[in-house]
Amino acid sequence: MKKFCYAMAAAAALTVGSAANAAINVTFDDGNGGLSAGEVSYATFDPGSTGGVTGSGYIIQSGSNSSGADPAVGGQGDPYLSVLGGGNANFTFEGGLSSLGLDYGSADAYNTFVLFLSDGTTANYTGSDLINIGTADGNQTEPRTNGRLTFTTSDGVFITGLRLLSGQNSLEVDNLGVVSAVPEPGTWAMMLLGFGAIGFSMRRRRQVHLMQAA
Repeated sequence: MKKFCYAMAAAAALTVGSAANAAINVTFDDGNGGLSAGEVSYATFDPGSTGGVTGSGYIIQSGSNSSGADPAVGGQGDPYLSVLGGGNANFTFEGGLSSLGLDYGSADAYNTFVLFLSDGTTANYTGSDLINIGTADGNQTEPRTNGRLTFTTSDGVFITGLRLLSGQNSLEVDNLGVVSAVPEPGTWAMMLLGFGAIGFSMRRRRQVHLMQAA
């Protein structure tokens, strides 16, 4: 009986813990990197493309050393963001995002991703939560710990910010890509044209119907 109660309590704790992340769908595409279909480049960490990152205890560098390793996916040898032990790096997304993608390298259990959501809640993930195979042991070359990480929202909730934390050296990311929660001006124009065409078609049909009735 006591074992049953402990099992029920553990299941309840798991349910509560996952409820905060219910509006987020997470995918990790092992061994693949670069922008996914529909994404717009937000930060490549090349000069002039940092995504407005703020925080402390992070560096932007190329290559691999004691401060980080270039994610083994996407473009190799270019600058990437490395959050050092005890550091943090923060991004703010004006207007919110329906999807956020990034190249994640050498996933470690002590890496943490914090998503800030439009409903005022946060969703937290460690490297162990994100990879599909094995353990998040910081392997710098294997596909299982290097890939394209994508967060997609649902239920009318949007991503308004991202915080990267790491307990030790390091958390490495590159090639942030976004899908805005608000359609681009060109998309709005196409939608308005579509609505106009529907309205014209309905009005035309109504006129024809009235003429036939007469």
